[in-house]
Amino acid sequence: MRIEVLSSTIPPRSGPDLQYASTYLVNRSIAIDAGTLGFVGSPEYQSRVRHLLLTHTHLDHIATLPVFVENIYNGGADCVTVYGSQSVLDCLQADFFNNRVWPDFIGLSKQMPPFLRLEKFEPGDVRVIDGVEVEAIAVDHVVPTSAFLLRDPGGTILFATDTGPTEAIWKRANQVNELKAVFLEATFPNAMEELAVISKHLTPRQFGLEVAKLERMVPIYAIHIKGRYRETVATQILELGIPNVFVAEPFQEYSW
Repeated sequence: MRIEVLSSTIPPRSGPDLQYASTYLVNRSIAIDAGTLGFVGSPEYQSRVRHLLLTHTHLDHIATLPVFVENIYNGGADCVTVYGSQSVLDCLQADFFNNRVWPDFIGLSKQMPPFLRLEKFEPGDVRVIDGVEVEAIAVDHVVPTSAFLLRDPGGTILFATDTGPTEAIWKRANQVNELKAVFLEATFPNAMEELAVISKHLTPRQFGLEVAKLERMVPIYAIHIKGRYRETVATQILELGIPNVFVAEPFQEYSW
């Protein structure tokens, strides 16, 4: 399995690659979230993505979805499939593809060669998507949000972005013998823990407490770090002194 963290920084750039919005590629054909997906690479590069898993509907996770769908549209019968909970799918129709913010690609897809196909994917559901078994698990965020457990013959990866302290993902991860890695959010620096609690995100201190719930020694990668605070959060993550914890780097590919 290959996981790629997409950057939000478009060359030329004067500093490090940053993630202002979230997209992660799995085996190059599956994307988790579309915060930056529609702004990275050529339409041909983007068209490799045939399946899109949406964790939730905050803008930094769906901002470029309409652009992405338009970029890869070819007027044929084949189209990208977008997976999300009913809450996510309802929001896309009411607040995004509503002919005010963007043309109603959902409605148009029923009248002509489709722009996209929507599939309900609730926490507790398991689907095989392009050779990867995907299980959705609810986490604790301010809107309904899913983490994903991704399994292929090489092993299993837990992917949890946008959550406060939670239990279900760790209970499930501790049941998986072939767990290879965890990607977990660490959004705000420790000094902003009050905001993290209100917005149901994690600071490095809270990140460390969450990691302690995992009973398996596997690599754990910090993701979803606010761009403005990346250097501070990365330093605080490493100061935890947990040997199997790393800070994920944009445009880096991780494989197992």
